[in-house]
Order: sequence, then structure tokens, then C-alpha cells
Amino acid sequence: MGTVFLGTLRMLVRERSLFVWALAFPLILSTIFMFMFDKIDEGTVFEPVTTAVVADEAWGESGFSAVVDQLSQPGGDKLLDIREFASGEAARAALESGEVAGVLRVDAEGRPEVEVAPAVSLEGVAGLGDVNRSILETVATAYLQNARLIADLAAQNPLVFADLSAVEAAFSEEGYTKEVSLTRSAPRETVRFYYALFGMAALFGAQIAMYAICQTQPNLSPVGARRALGGLSRGRTLLVTVAASWLVSFACLAVAFAYVRLVVGVDFGNRDGAALLGMAAAALMACSVGCALGALPKVDMGGKAGLLTGGTCLLSLFAGLYGQPCMQLADEVARNFPLLASLNPAKAICDMFYSLYYYDGLAVFGEKLALLAATTAVLFAVAMVFMRRQRYASI
Repeated sequence: MGTVFLGTLRMLVRERSLFVWALAFPLILSTIFMFMFDKIDEGTVFEPVTTAVVADEAWGESGFSAVVDQLSQPGGDKLLDIREFASGEAARAALESGEVAGVLRVDAEGRPEVEVAPAVSLEGVAGLGDVNRSILETVATAYLQNARLIADLAAQNPLVFADLSAVEAAFSEEGYTKEVSLTRSAPRETVRFYYALFGMAALFGAQIAMYAICQTQPNLSPVGARRALGGLSRGRTLLVTVAASWLVSFACLAVAFAYVRLVVGVDFGNRDGAALLGMAAAALMACSVGCALGALPKVDMGGKAGLLTGGTCLLSLFAGLYGQPCMQLADEVARNFPLLASLNPAKAICDMFYSLYYYDGLAVFGEKLALLAATTAVLFAVAMVFMRRQRYASI
């Protein structure tokens, strides 16, 4: 069996056409995705609002300037990126030229005033101007409300300011709000397309097992004719062929995973070990698909390849690979017809990797892994039935 395994492995490695879809395809398409989704991912990351301030005498004497300085301090919670101008005319010119998103100033009484750009962002992303407007207006409004509250407290009970820590605690939002994450990683909608890509890549990898099985059939390959005359049973031949095919398929998926993880930067919830386990299960499932197709009687190699390619493209449609409308269609089918969606191996692989990214626990990942294992067992059983029933008049 070891000799047959090594011979099958060498045969698969030498057939370079198999690596076009199993290896080159996911690498090329993931690179295309990286450039396509770059701007989308950037649009979901908050950048400090570039803001002009009129740094005149009134600004320096106001308490609002201290608030703005605090909000523009470097760090992860930096809200404003401040540019100082000596006059209101210079600040307005910067606003009109697009250099800044808004202007902050104070009047003679120290009350803040806000002037913002139109609702179209500097980067051309619709709606970002509205976000900048809301941020600047919220900063000014919150300052006015707190200043009014302090003035009311001073008028009603001046002694309250004897305990400054109590005043600070009263104005603090700590204890009222708490930041929590409902997902394991920061949500990025684009990662689902990479997971769907792995579903398609795994199914295309079924060509490896399909080719290997066809090479074991005496009516399709001289190698198969020679092996049929040997002493190795069909069951052992299938086992050795599947082992070699799985090793090549898993190697292709592992290389694609390393590229997507390290070069493209797609997150798998910091569970790379579990992701590799999922890749191994996906490769084994792909081998079962290839074995079932390869064992089909009275169908030549070209016909089997056509069935695999057409089926893979169709199943990838319902995994959401072909764009946002297709992803919405896949979600709709999964909600309304969950049993039908569970029969789609491309969708199961996509959901398996998404569960690593989205959920804190591994329960959903285990369910998807079990689903792939069940699909694999059924398809291997079908392949065995087809192979055991094949008879040849002559070899």
C-alpha cells in the first residue's frame, strides 16, 4: 500500500493542471479581493475629525479650548485632529478647500460655535460628512450643557464645589455606560467573502481526488488497468487514493490559508489551529466529492470535470461568493430553508470559518465540522457503491 500511495502522490504532483483551480485560483482571487475591499474596510475604521480652530484671544481664554485639547490628545480615543488658524477667514478658507472637515471657534462670551463642511466626505464616501457634523456638534453641545449645569449648581448650592471629586464623579459617564463586544473580533463584513472563497476552493480541489479515482479505473487509464491486475483490493485502492488526494488538497488549502492570513490579513478569530483543522475537514470533504464523481459509471473524464465545475459555481452562488446581493440571497436561503442550506458544502465551509471569527465559543464550529464529516461519510459510501459494482468485460 505504501508503494501505491507514493506512486499516486507523485502522479498527482506531476499533474500541474490540477493546481490551477486548487491553488492558483484562491491565491489570485484573494489578491483581487484584497484590492477590491481595501476602501470598504478603510471606510469602517474611525479616523479623527480634521478640525480647524480659530486660535484668537477669546479661544485661549475659554474653557472650551481645554476640552478640545483633551479630545485631540494622541491615543486610541483621539477624536479630533486640530489645525490652528489665526483668523476666522483663514479657517473658513481651509474648510472650503477641503483641508478640514469643520471649524470650531468661540464668541466673545466664550460660547462655542461650529461650522462644518457639506455632507459629502473628503474621500467621497457618502455619509461621512454627516458623521463629522454630528461629532463636532455633539462636542459643542455637551460642553454647553455641562457649563449650564455647573452654573446652575453654583447658583443653587455653591458649597457643592468644596468636594471637587464628587463634582467630577457627577459629570463622569463611568458607571452608566460600559463598552462590551458581542462578537469575538471586530465585525468586518468583507471577511465572509474570503470564507466563501475557501468553500469554492475546497470544492475545486475535488478535481484532485476525481482525477486520482479516474486513474484507478481500467477503462479510463492504463495505470488503472495495471492496478486492477494487482493484488490490492478496490477498498484498499480507494483508501490509498483518498489519502494521497487529501494530502495534496490539504496542502493547497493550507498554502492558500497562509497567504490569506499573513499577506491579505484576514482574521480567523485568532484561532489559526482550529482554522487549519477546518481546512483539513474541508479537504477531506472535497475528496469525498471527487471520489463520488470519479466513480460515476459510463461518464468520461471531461463530463465529470464539467459536472464538478458547474456544481461548484452553483453552490458558491448560494454561499454568497459573487457579491453582496448573492450574500444576502445566501442569508435569506439559510433563514428560510436551513435544511437546504446545510446540504450546500460551500455554505457549510463558509459558515464554519465565520463561526471561528464571530462566536466566543467553539460549539457552532463543532456543529459545522460534524456536518462536513457527515457529508463526507455519505459521499464516500456512494463512491464505494459505484466502485464495487463496476465490472469490465476485458482489460
